[in-house]
Amino acid sequence: MWIIEILYFIYILIRLRLEIPFYSQEEYRKNVTNWCRRLMKRYNTKIYVHGKPQPGFLVPNHTSYLDPVLVLALKAGGAVAKREIKDYLLFGPIGQKLGVLWVKREKKKSRSSVIDQLNKWDAVNKPLWIFPEGTTSPFGELYPFKMGVFKAAENSGMPIQPLVFCFDNPSVDWSSNGNDKDVLGSMIDFYRNKIRTNVYCFWLDPITIKPGEAKQKSDELHAKMLKYIKRFERPRNE
Repeated sequence: MWIIEILYFIYILIRLRLEIPFYSQEEYRKNVTNWCRRLMKRYNTKIYVHGKPQPGFLVPNHTSYLDPVLVLALKAGGAVAKREIKDYLLFGPIGQKLGVLWVKREKKKSRSSVIDQLNKWDAVNKPLWIFPEGTTSPFGELYPFKMGVFKAAENSGMPIQPLVFCFDNPSVDWSSNGNDKDVLGSMIDFYRNKIRTNVYCFWLDPITIKPGEAKQKSDELHAKMLKYIKRFERPRNE
C-alpha cells in the first residue's frame, strides 16, 4: 500500500533527525548513504555505475525528486541547496548535519555568501554536491549551467568531478504529472503509482579549470553530458 511507503520514508527522516547528536559529520554522512541505498533497493531502482569518483566538487545533472537520494547513495557528502528545502519536514536539521550550504537564489547577499564559501572550499577533503543547472531539467534534456561551481573551481584550484545519470522512466521527471515542478504531488504519484526506473550513472573524467577557462570548461562539460543524456535517457521500451 502506497501510504505505508510514505510512512516508511517519514520514519527514516525521523530516525535520522534523532540520530544527529550521536554521530560525527563523517559518520552521519555514511549513515545517510546507507539509508539512501536501502531506499533505492526498496523502490526497485537498479543503479548501474560506470567509473569511479575522484576528489573534487561533485557535479551531476538534475531531473528528478529522486536525485538527492540517488547521489547520496553513490557518495556521501554535503550539498548546495535552495533555502526553501530547509523548511521542509525534518530536512533542515538533517541538511545542517550533512553540511548543506543553503542559498536563497533570489537574494543577492545569500548568493554572494555561498559563492565566497565555495571559492575557498576544500572540495578534495570535504565532498560537496552541486547541481550546475540551478534547477531541474526535463527528462532527456539539460538546461544551461550556472557558472558558480566553475568559477569556484577556477578560484579555489579544486577539480570538478562530473556525474551523468540517466533514467529510463519519464515519470521520474517531477513535472511529468502536468504541474510545474510540483514536488509533493510528484512524490505522492511516485508512491501511489509504484513508479519504477533503472538509472545509468557515468563518472566522467575530472576537470581542472585554469584562470580564464571557466566559461569554456562549462560549455564543454554541458555538451559532453548532453550527449550521454540524449543517448541513454529514454523510455525503457525504446
